[in-house]
Amino acid sequence: MSIESQQDPAARSVAETARARLRMRHGSSKMLESYLGDIEYLVRERLWGEAAPLALALPHICAALAHRDMQSSREQFLNWCESWVRPPQSDTSLSVPTPEQIYALAKERGIAHEIGSRPGVPVRPLRQLRLRRLARAAPMRRQVCAADVVDWDDEPAREACIALLEAVRRWYSECAARDPTVQTNLARLAVLR
Repeated sequence: MSIESQQDPAARSVAETARARLRMRHGSSKMLESYLGDIEYLVRERLWGEAAPLALALPHICAALAHRDMQSSREQFLNWCESWVRPPQSDTSLSVPTPEQIYALAKERGIAHEIGSRPGVPVRPLRQLRLRRLARAAPMRRQVCAADVVDWDDEPAREACIALLEAVRRWYSECAARDPTVQTNLARLAVLR
């Protein structure tokens, strides 16, 4: 009888989760992990005014990283969301916004206005991604000011943030970690001054 079969189900579940995370981390991007970590931190701290724009820029960032010229467009944004944004397998009861709803939220918050229907480089989101590489590993806890307090009754935006974080992690582990175009573009961003 194996040791795992003698453990209680909760301990087995924790062990399985740890093994799954190790498998998912096939290659990683410190820059992307820092960006996602900052969004997760802002969500935990309920700093929605800062978390939403960063999260809603993720489809443009991922679409640009997958393109050889680092370009994104409305169609690429929507296609990326269609391919990767879905409820987590562990909880299919969560409501996930549609790609059109995510794009509308991004447009409403000024993320999507710089990229219209024509392909172009999403300069501001890529710059934010690149700058995360230079930031501290752990954000410092700070006082919340009135500008950070946003009425978070906007359930679709909150759900979009959570869904996009999970989608990017899934995209990177299942596809981008082994995609030479994505890896080349991440390296190009890392050396830009």
